[in-house]
Amino acid sequence: MKQAIALLLGLFSTVNSYAEQPNEQEVVVKDKVEAPLTNKQTLNSDDINKRPTGDGNITDLLKTNPGVQFSNSANNGMTQGEIKPGDISIHGSTSYQNSFTLDGMSINNDIDPADNKLGVTNSNLSSDEQGFYLDSRLIDSVTVYDANIPAEFGGFTGGVVETKSRSWQGGTSANVYYRQTDSDWNKTHVDDKLEFDTKNNDMSNPARFQPDYIKRSYGVSFETGITDDLGLVASISRRTSSIPMARVGGKSVVLEGTKLTGFEYQDSVEDQTRVSDNFFTKLTWYATPRTTANLSVAISQYESELFMNGVANSDYIDEHDGISTNLQIAHMFDSGTLDINLGHQDMRDKRTSEQNYFVQLEDFTDWQNPVTYASGGPGNLLTEQANSTFKGKFAFNPIALGEVTNQINIGGEVTHTKASFIRDETYFRNGYRGMWDMMDYINYADQVDAFFAGTYTTKYTNTSLFAEDIIKYQNLTLRPGIRIDRDDFVRNTNIAPRMTASLDINNDGATVVTAGMNRYYGRSMLTYALYEGQNAGLKHCYMMCNPNSEEQDAWIATQDYEGMDQLDTPYNDEFTIGLQQMWRNSIWSLNYVYREGHDEVRSRPKYPGTTDGDLARIKTFDNGGETVHNSVSLTVRNRLPVEIIQTQNTLSASLVWQDTQSNTPSDMGYAAYDPNINLDYDKVMYDGNIISAADLPSTDFNAPWRANFELITQLPQYGMTVYNLWQWQEGRDQATRHDNDYAIDPSTGKQVREYQKVEFSDTFRWDLKAEWKPSFAKGAAVSAEITNLLNNKNATDSFVSGGEVYRTYEAGRQFWLQASYDY
Repeated sequence: MKQAIALLLGLFSTVNSYAEQPNEQEVVVKDKVEAPLTNKQTLNSDDINKRPTGDGNITDLLKTNPGVQFSNSANNGMTQGEIKPGDISIHGSTSYQNSFTLDGMSINNDIDPADNKLGVTNSNLSSDEQGFYLDSRLIDSVTVYDANIPAEFGGFTGGVVETKSRSWQGGTSANVYYRQTDSDWNKTHVDDKLEFDTKNNDMSNPARFQPDYIKRSYGVSFETGITDDLGLVASISRRTSSIPMARVGGKSVVLEGTKLTGFEYQDSVEDQTRVSDNFFTKLTWYATPRTTANLSVAISQYESELFMNGVANSDYIDEHDGISTNLQIAHMFDSGTLDINLGHQDMRDKRTSEQNYFVQLEDFTDWQNPVTYASGGPGNLLTEQANSTFKGKFAFNPIALGEVTNQINIGGEVTHTKASFIRDETYFRNGYRGMWDMMDYINYADQVDAFFAGTYTTKYTNTSLFAEDIIKYQNLTLRPGIRIDRDDFVRNTNIAPRMTASLDINNDGATVVTAGMNRYYGRSMLTYALYEGQNAGLKHCYMMCNPNSEEQDAWIATQDYEGMDQLDTPYNDEFTIGLQQMWRNSIWSLNYVYREGHDEVRSRPKYPGTTDGDLARIKTFDNGGETVHNSVSLTVRNRLPVEIIQTQNTLSASLVWQDTQSNTPSDMGYAAYDPNINLDYDKVMYDGNIISAADLPSTDFNAPWRANFELITQLPQYGMTVYNLWQWQEGRDQATRHDNDYAIDPSTGKQVREYQKVEFSDTFRWDLKAEWKPSFAKGAAVSAEITNLLNNKNATDSFVSGGEVYRTYEAGRQFWLQASYDY
């Protein structure tokens, strides 16, 4: 760490010494830096254009944020054909406990947001915590609030990712772009033991291996005036990926009416595809010098076409769509500014299967080596979430009372949510045992599982009030605040106090100490309100069952949940202390953040130790999850660009240490459940030793030390911009559970989950982007993005396949090429 700090000091000293040479322009800084009451980072559209944007998701822009960590599975070199956003954790919280907003309105998807993988389950969909996959190239700015977050924001235990759209600024302009990458241009690193071939994809991981792909992205945006005070901004973009996949042929079975029939199909190669579309339009009306109104519509549509290798007739389509309308009015009174937002969001996840039932035959022709033949998809499903929100905020102008200045902000919001879990048609899983040549004599299925058709709908209203006061007295600034949330699903009133204080040591902005104590309550409990709908219609038939039929002699109903109406909202308590120091043309910040997570939701057997099979499968939800997070970050950046030999240079760097411990592994999700009836949840075996589950190292988002260094160099006379990012992560020991292993605690005789210690070495990567936009091209530009320029083989995670443990590596050297034109 000392060497890293010395390196940063040396770099910034060198840069500033150049600025003071007689033949160079002297940098004179006159502006005063705002007191750092909130830990936040903002990237505007110009910042975004200079950086590599990768697949174009909002989270792709957050790689250098010291408060943000990406999942170990992000940037997995084996799945480079994907275009969905990567998961992020802010200060140790789970990825589905961040709040995503667009123009001040929530765009969270709260229907099972923890499940964003491409695995296949019959009871629920593969969704995401973001309701909208926004295209980062079409937005005006993105701000991450990670600590000392104002009382205006709620519904998170991690942080807030606030996205703002563009507004008409009085002129006329347009932009068009096209970009592409291809697996032939790129390098992939895989475990030497792994056969990296799409034929090895299986039912539960239909897209795990993606050696070949081609990704394209293109879009257009423009803004223009309609009248002198009314203007329009509009944009549209499409991101696509085509991924050739092997479909292994062979024997299969299908139902013709109620008759089991066999057939054969051939080996083939078919494309799995991903498509993400964004459309946005906003009308801006400068009604008076004091009043501005914006009316906007945003549409985000994502579609993924997949199939399950080794299963005939298994094509299915996943859709993840959202539409948002928002009316925003701002008016300046003599006493302050009133902001009013009225918005509505509709979000939908839908799965459509080629064959809306599943059938399999376990063939015992060779009784020592039975073979299974199957056909069918995971079933049709639909979930819908509709939010209607009214939000108001009044920011009073500063009021001076003697030497004390007060600036009060008050506001509130009301959101009504309606959500539905819809299965239009009963879905059957039909299981047979027998011999292929005796199929004509099979009249009944040995087992039928049926998810009965039905719709489960829930409604609730969330009401929030907040108030805060920015109090300034000489060189001391205080910001006490409070937020009160109430929803009629959990029927809890959650009171979240917020307090931040900053002390300007010399009252000149050069040295500022900041401290804060805050409470944040988590996101909507909507997923639990709908959990009843996922398995409520599940019934089983055993022996002599009619296939694909709701008419059975003996259905066995399944209910596997309790306790959802007794949950409290998870919350985090935060303590922070920081120091900001201006030195010449740089700003240095040292921050410590401590978080305690309380009442986190987990599931466990309702009746532990029971021998009754019906009782054993019933799970209950409780608030027994706990997390402790510590982090220290040192950041430095230029206040103004530094001129060196006719170049303008902007530098920023960060060094981060963090540690997160939780008694609920972060990769388990909302409703993860272990039906083991002799399991001690409070202990685990790690690296051969029995320890408390609360002391288990984090299973994801767990790099202990991280360092980032950014350098943006502009050569205005040549129309060139070069962006460099160097990233380093310290090696670590990761708790990894393989094959659902258990161990016996000798002191109690109970089983405990068993985790292995997997060692990972340091990683280093260098990302580069160069854009050329010469003046003679009249707005035309070309750019190249190269990530992992040195093609380093960086191991980041591990997984199990066929009983073998494999390492997962980041993508190797990757190229994106782009052409654009600005009018």
